[in-house]
Amino acid sequence: MGSKIKASLFNHLIDAERQLLDPEIRQSEQALDTLLDDDFIEIAANGTVFNKYQVLTRLPTEVVPQFYNQHFKGRMLSDDIAQLSYQAAYRRSARAEFNYSLRMSLWRLSDGQWKMVFHQGTPCAVFSISMDDD
Repeated sequence: MGSKIKASLFNHLIDAERQLLDPEIRQSEQALDTLLDDDFIEIAANGTVFNKYQVLTRLPTEVVPQFYNQHFKGRMLSDDIAQLSYQAAYRRSARAEFNYSLRMSLWRLSDGQWKMVFHQGTPCAVFSISMDDD
């Protein structure tokens, strides 16, 4: 059972999560390297599994989709592992349909820095997109 996450850490991890959606960060192998743990694994919505090296070589070449994320929840799984979950909607262009997913990330404290060690996006039913910054 997870325990309560401190507000300052929760806000820090939301900011870090959103940095990974920022076009500038996504196009910088160095910036991605700073945010992703060496043991990083991602399970994409289509079931494809990526490691850190694959993400560092793939993301900088991708067209950055338009992302919305909201309704973050966080908890501590241990002293050095935090879990974030949230709703995400994205589309490849302004005319494209939105894809909706539930996202979950695990962040690990290593050498004084929180880095994402796991991320998964699972397709879900349509939800209302909130333009509030929560």
